[in-house]
Amino acid sequence: MYWFLLFLAVAAVWLSVLALLAKKVWGQAKALTRELVAAQSKLEAAQSTAGSGQTHRGEHVPA
Repeated sequence: MYWFLLFLAVAAVWLSVLALLAKKVWGQAKALTRELVAAQSKLEAAQSTAGSGQTHRGEHVPA
């Protein structure tokens, strides 16, 4: 009986450590996703303002 309770205690400690690590990784992933979305929107805004006077590759500009 003693060994079983010891096993349960060790398993509970490991599960709590894994839960804390998962929470930390989840927070970092959310922050990284937020930064990527912000960078993508800034890039799209810059391309839309700068792209109005540019030609696309493959188009011929009359001389």
